[in-house]
This record gives sequence, C-alpha cells and structure tokens, in this order.
Amino acid sequence: MILYLTYNDQPSGVYWSQVTDVVDRLNALPGDHVRLVALVSLRSYFDSRKQILRRHPSAIILPMVPRQHNWKANWVWLWLLCKLLRPSGAICRGIFASALAIRMRDRGLLAQVCFDARAAYGAEWEEYRVVDDDKLVVESADLERQVVMGADLRMAVSHALVQHWKERFGYAATRHLVVPCTLGRSIEQAVPRQRNGMRAKLGWKQDDTVLVYSGSAVSWQSLELAERVVAPWLRIDPCHRILFLTTPHEVIDRLIGGFPGQVAREWVDHREVGSLLRDCDIGLLLREARITNRVASPTKFAEYLSAGLPVAISEAVGDFSDLVRDESLGQVLRDGDSLTMIKPDEAEVRRLMDFSQSRFSKDRFDVSYGLLKACMATEPELPADTPFNNAGDGPAVSIIVPSYNKKGFIRDMVHSVQAQTDGRWELLIIDDASTDGSADMLRGLAQQDPRITVVANAANQGANLCRNQGIAMARAPYIVFLDADDLLAPHCLARRLSVMQGSGNRFSVSTMQVFRLAPGDLKQRWVPLTRDPLGRFFRHDLPWQTMQPIWKTAFLREIGGFDPDFSRHQDVELHTRALLAGNGSFRLRLTAPDCYYRIDEERKVLQPMRLLKSFAESAVRYKDKFQQQAHSIGRSHLLLGIIHRTHLQVLLYRKLNRITDADLEELERILFAPAHGSKGYPRRWLFSISRWYNLLPLRVPGINLLITKLLMRRA
Repeated sequence: MILYLTYNDQPSGVYWSQVTDVVDRLNALPGDHVRLVALVSLRSYFDSRKQILRRHPSAIILPMVPRQHNWKANWVWLWLLCKLLRPSGAICRGIFASALAIRMRDRGLLAQVCFDARAAYGAEWEEYRVVDDDKLVVESADLERQVVMGADLRMAVSHALVQHWKERFGYAATRHLVVPCTLGRSIEQAVPRQRNGMRAKLGWKQDDTVLVYSGSAVSWQSLELAERVVAPWLRIDPCHRILFLTTPHEVIDRLIGGFPGQVAREWVDHREVGSLLRDCDIGLLLREARITNRVASPTKFAEYLSAGLPVAISEAVGDFSDLVRDESLGQVLRDGDSLTMIKPDEAEVRRLMDFSQSRFSKDRFDVSYGLLKACMATEPELPADTPFNNAGDGPAVSIIVPSYNKKGFIRDMVHSVQAQTDGRWELLIIDDASTDGSADMLRGLAQQDPRITVVANAANQGANLCRNQGIAMARAPYIVFLDADDLLAPHCLARRLSVMQGSGNRFSVSTMQVFRLAPGDLKQRWVPLTRDPLGRFFRHDLPWQTMQPIWKTAFLREIGGFDPDFSRHQDVELHTRALLAGNGSFRLRLTAPDCYYRIDEERKVLQPMRLLKSFAESAVRYKDKFQQQAHSIGRSHLLLGIIHRTHLQVLLYRKLNRITDADLEELERILFAPAHGSKGYPRRWLFSISRWYNLLPLRVPGINLLITKLLMRRA
C-alpha cells in the first residue's frame, strides 16, 4: 500500500481535481493500492470528513493538532497508520506532510517518500504572508529545503519550480517528475458554445465578447493587476464584458460601479464552472512578477483551454506563458501591454479544446504516474530506461574487490555478481600478490566474462591501495565495494540503483546479513538506520560496514578514497570522512538483506599481538585525525569510544591468554600515550577501573555500558 497524504488542504474543486482524481488515476494503473489520508482542520473536521468521504469513500480523514505551528505533533497519526497499514511509501502533498513522512522513513516505518510540490512554499509564505507568524514563515523556507533535498522522489508542477529549487537550494538531482495541474473529472470535453442561459440572465448578447476570470480572490491572484488590464479593454467597446467566477472583492466592486452592465460576478459550485466557461470567449490569467507566480501551475489554465477559451496570461507564469506563445494559445501580456484578443471562431475553439485534452488529461501522464508508483515500492527495481538513469551505454556500477589468498571463496563471490538481476556492472578484482593460485583462477573467470577485469599486483600493497586502484579504474557512475569471500544477493544492484540514480545522494546504505556457510544460516543483520551516524562512528559503535553502501564514483574520488595510512579501521575512517563531507546527501535504508558478510571459520589469528598492535595504532590515528573537526562541532568527547573499544578487545585477548602481560602493557602505552580527556575531568581512572574489571573472571551486566557512558560524557 502507498499513502497519499495531504495536510491542511480543505475540500474544494482544486482538492477534487488535484488530489482525489489523482488518487483514482493512480489506482487505475498497475501496482500497489494508493490510499488517501487527509489531515484536516479540527474546526471543520466533521464537514470536511463528510465531503471527502462522499467523493472518496476509502479515504482516512484525521483531525490535525490545533494551530499551524504545532504541525510536528501530527507525527503520532502517521506513526499509527504506518504501524497498522505497513505502507511501502507515501506521496505527500506539500512541505508539512512530506516532513512528517520523512520522519517516519528515517525510523524505518516507510521505505520511500515522494514530495508532491505544488508551489514554492517558502517564497509564497514570504511574499504573500500566508500566515501571520514570522517564525513559521521562516520555518517554512527551511522546511522546503529539507524536503526538496531529503525526499526520495519529487513531483513538481512546473519545470520553473525545479529551476527554483536549483537556484535557491542548490538542488542538483534529477530524480523528479514534472506533472502540471491537470483536468479534473468535473471539467469534461463538451460541445462548443453550449448554451446555459448565462448571457441571457445577465442581459448579454451572443455576439458580445466575454472575458472570464475563474478562481479565488486571494492575494496572489493579482486582481489589482487584472483591473489595470481589463478597465481599458472594457472602455474600448460596450460589447466587451467580463464575468468573475469568484468571491467578493473590492476590485470587482469598483469595476461593476465603473462599467455598469459590462461586469458581473458569480460564485458557483465547482461542478458548474465548466458549463459557465463554455459560454465565455477568453480566459484571464494575470499574475504579479513574483517567485510564487513564476513557478505556478494554475488549474484554471487547463480549464480555460478545455472550454475552448484562448488565454490572456502574464509573462512568466510557470511554464504556461511560454506554452501560450509557442502554441498560439492566446496573448502573453507584459507590463503596459493592452489586451487585443478577439472572440475565437468555432475552429479555434475546437483546436483549443483538443489541445487541452491531449496535454492536460490525467491519462496523458500515465507514464509518470506509473514511474511514481514504481518508485514508492518497498524495494523498487526500476527499468534501465527511466529518466533517472545516468549510466549511458557503459556499466552502471563498478564492483571493486581486493583479493589476497581467497581462492576457496572467490568463485562464489563472482557467481553472486553474475547472478545480479541488473547486468549493468563491471567487476574490478585487484589481486594483491596472492600466493594460493587465486590470480590464475581469476584470469580464467575473466576470459569467460568480459565484464570482469583482473589486476594482479606484483607486490602486496594492502586492501586500501587495492580499493583505491579500483576507484581510479572505475568506468561506472556508482561504486560498490565487495570482499573476495562475501556475497551479493541477486537483487542487490538493481535495488541500490533504483534508489540512487538521479537522487543527488552521494551514497546510500542498505542492510547486510552475516552468514557462516550459506546466506540465511545466521539471523544477525547489520541495519544502518540511525539518527546520528557520525556520532556512532566517532564512538566506534559502527552502524554499517564497507560492503553496505553504494557510492557516487565522483564523490569517492573527491574525498580521496581510502587512507593508506590506516592498516585497520580503514572503512571507519572513510565513512567518517564521507559523513563530514557529505553535507547530508545520503540515505540510510532498512531493506531486506542485499549483501552477505562471511564469518570465515578458517580465519585464524596466528599473530594476535601483531593484529592488536595494528588495531591500537589505527585507533589512535583515527582519534587524532578527527580530533579537530569533532571539537569544532562539540563532539570530540565521543572519540574516546574507539580507544575504549580497542582497549576492551586487548583485555579480552589477555584474559584468554592470547597475549602476555608485557604485550598488554605495550599495547596500553600505544593507546594511552596521547593525552585523553581534558583538564579537570580525570578519565584515566575510568580506563583503570575498566582494566581491573574486564580482567576479572566474572562479569556483571551493565558495568561496561556505564563505564562507556562516563568516558564519553561531555567535559
């Protein structure tokens, strides 16, 4: 199931045509069922509920927490729905609905979120003071940035809106669909010049030229601008008329007083609008030159055309002004221009009606709607021909594998890559001077599959340099790291690409499962979901491992790949550096396991002291490397975590008699030579207590946890 979530949108003609009719169209297409969820004002809850259910009986209508600035409190409703309905994704109309859904996604309750953007929300609230609350106006602009950058998919009503995101937020992704406001069911194609008695009722003749304005009278509709254009046009010819289909407004009152008999106003049910439009001649759509209007997609534009009306439109109203100019759909009015349009003949009326049906009917966008539904699946697997695919004709993913003496496992690893449901990959295996015949086996596999490239190093260089060799060689826009004895699930690449391509994210992290002999024989999973990934890496509570991310190749090259100075903790160092440089452009995903980490029973530590020394040196190097950056964000105290965890590992080896007392002292000299802690906060005694306790034969649950918390308290 997919949720279609609206927040504080009240029932209206626009709601029916752009929400309920869209949900109906989505459900007419293959894929998961889409269910409307409407959060509506408590003051009009029962009336809104009645109207929405009459139109859409399966909708879920819930009362909003009162007062707009309390919007965050509505997360409880969405949390309950996610727990009960288990939806795969949510299509969210507006910034508040999207922000609530992203919160659920980041807690693993939703897999995907689409931001259905109907406007430039921050600009609209700033320019037209939608609410009289300075704090909320500022918050709306920041919230818009968050949802634009954080959603998995964006649906914009105009290309101009996408351009606004680029200019205002630095949006660089391509994972968006542009679907303008389309025709609703109540606006249907009919016989031109249908007589409905409107002209006779108003005392107007059939030969009169009737200009019509349809819509609300809110500030961004720019009725003052309409007055400046319409008044001279009415003055030219007494047979010029204008009908306002809107609520009362002082501009309309002035025009009625200044041009008796030429100006009329009606406010009718949305179902009657189409009939009235078809008895008029020209549609009026004038807007001020503001951001709100520059990115807009007014529903009345398609409605005018569907009634056979050419449109008098301002310059730079969304994508429509250029469309009017390019397709001869009316007149584009610049400042100071006079309205010069005339009554269209029957052939022109029919052309405009046909154009509207071909460009603004909902089935015209079935491809986009179908792609929207596909993207909202729990585990999307999109075809290669989606508009988000940026791989071109080459491989989409470069899989980089360092290998050293893994002959017993490497064939299984290669077979897991060859079994991928998406075959757009290249496998770069860097053999690090193996002595077990691995290189010859790999060369044989490469001869059978041209997608496999084997590089045989003459001397052993270590995994870091091998992976960096692969990064330099990669031809694909994305990279996945894989160890020679680990495996990929068949759907791994297809699903990672489906959420990564066009997203603008620099990396995305999936769920991994641990296994011993075959995938599934152990239940242990490595789930990357966390609200503070950087903090967890700082304190060495690792949320993910090397194999779980898919990376943008350009980003890995930008940050320099792996640091060759780290013999251990190299993946921890890389992920920390990526988080510090990533500017929030990453996704952590709760998925079915798409990769498998092998616990190798043959892996024996023959030289434990050598191993522990490399861990100790790398732990200190890690702490020193990130000390300054961590301090600048007030988190340097967390870096003691890697020292503490390494010390615990050392103590365990001593307790098992794998190292001597002399070895322990040497390792502690490495770990504690730097000055841990700060003046006035004697953390060293905590390490001493930890040492004494962890060498005891008995353990008391919770002691190490308490010591860890005390060690990493902010000084």
